[in-house]
Amino acid sequence: MKSRFLVAIIAFVAVSAVWGSTRLGALAPSDFPFYTWTACAIEDFLSNEQGRPQIDLVGSSLMLAPIGGVDADFTNAAVDAPHHHRSLYFENAFKKRTGESVKTFNFALPGEMPSDAYLMTKFLMKGEKRPDVIVYGVGPRDFLDNLLPSPSATDPYAWLSRFGDVNDRISLISPDWQQRMNYEMGRLIYPYGQKVDLTNSFGRVVASTLNKLVPPTNGGSPMSVRRVILPEYRNFEVANNECLFTPTTDANRPAFSDNIAEYKKRYKHMKWDTYLTQMRFMIDILNIARERKTHMVIVAMPITPINRSLLSDLAWDTYKHSIKVIALAKGATFIDMEGSGKFGLKDFSDTVHLHSGGGAKLLDILAEKLSADRAVMTALNQPAKIDDKSTTVAGLKGSLQ
Repeated sequence: MKSRFLVAIIAFVAVSAVWGSTRLGALAPSDFPFYTWTACAIEDFLSNEQGRPQIDLVGSSLMLAPIGGVDADFTNAAVDAPHHHRSLYFENAFKKRTGESVKTFNFALPGEMPSDAYLMTKFLMKGEKRPDVIVYGVGPRDFLDNLLPSPSATDPYAWLSRFGDVNDRISLISPDWQQRMNYEMGRLIYPYGQKVDLTNSFGRVVASTLNKLVPPTNGGSPMSVRRVILPEYRNFEVANNECLFTPTTDANRPAFSDNIAEYKKRYKHMKWDTYLTQMRFMIDILNIARERKTHMVIVAMPITPINRSLLSDLAWDTYKHSIKVIALAKGATFIDMEGSGKFGLKDFSDTVHLHSGGGAKLLDILAEKLSADRAVMTALNQPAKIDDKSTTVAGLKGSLQ
């Protein structure tokens, strides 16, 4: 019996090794079996049509919501949010102040944490896709979210981690011993490590079958019907025109939404491990950017006093002090929108998100401050050069016609 078991183990290891050498069943990092906000952003960022943005805008929905809403008002057309990855309003505001054109890329994502921003900076914002400037808008939830099990639990992590090796930060990404054991088993046993790809490949077949069996009804889509039947199946997936920003004015803007109950849960306990981990990732982002000669701008995003009141003075003061000190110590530009005194309750759609009116104010201030910042303008107008890891000419001048 023991000999049979030993033979079975040896056979399994051998088969796994052969399987691993052929990479059978593994998908390319950008081969998305279905589309989430993250997958849409990655595909658009890497596309040849996108080119090289000079300014990358990064952050959670605190950045995403105002950028999308403002562009809907600015263009007077609905914006398909998961597929809208520029800030046309900011580009226009910046050109008015400087006379120069910049191309932006909006990499803000729902629920994005610094650990996610670290992966997109490290794995994607390099070579011919290296931006001159990264503008990272942060809020207290990004560091203090009580509902985050670990950095590996986010949708951005699921897709971004496929683009490189995360082993040097795995103790932060998977701090729990069970998570760590799962990670190490995936590295050791090829089919186990590729279970997500294998599952996604199978999921393609399931999705195709479901879409045939459950056709659109009453103007609905297969996905909307599927969510009624299987609410937990691919719950991060988004369809075209499912998440729209529509043009608004002061007269018809939706009423203020009280989301305080959600943030009571997010701030219920002060998880210092989460806070320290996410601050560590923000430092990593700043280090990578400086090494690649990309200038960082850290923006403390405004939130309402209602939301602020949920945090202890210790948590709030530690957050505000840390992001400023870390940014300045790493040579980044720090913009304190939260402490500017320029945003009131009337600028918000809920306790943390600016509506399009408040978003326009934010982007106007941002354009003004960046255009007057010597380090930012130097980065944008640096002499044309060939990036060491690409054949793309960097530099703002002459890059947009």
